Amino acid sequence: MNHLIAFALVITMHFSLNEACKPNFVEIHNQLAPGRVLKHHCRGSINEQDKGVKYLKFNETFVIEFSDVSSRRERTVWTCLLSQGDKMEFFFDVQVYRAASIERCGQYRSWTAKSDGIWTRRDRTKPSGHVLNWKKK
Repeated sequence: MNHLIAFALVITMHFSLNEACKPNFVEIHNQLAPGRVLKHHCRGSINEQDKGVKYLKFNETFVIEFSDVSSRRERTVWTCLLSQGDKMEFFFDVQVYRAASIERCGQYRSWTAKSDGIWTRRDRTKPSGHVLNWKKK
């Protein structure tokens, strides 16, 4: 009987400690106006991940899914250069995600480009708030 209890305890600890970490998400949304395109170039710090230059039409969303890397030497950081306008003259290079000192799971960041600036939120149940104004070249 003692062996059965010890075995059950070991199995329980193994599965609870090795629980999978849910991926983190960053979303980029284009809410500029019908016919307005959002140009974005997103780059990750770990393994120099580069999503390349992409264009979002009005009401489209771009999603980055990743896992955190947190150590004394490096942390996961994602930055995106967002540009819009007839000549892409309005821009902002924004840090869309930065890992904490410990690994986090299931983090959510949403960045929305609107004509009056860039809006963000960290909670899917709450509305976005205005955080940045567009810079002009």
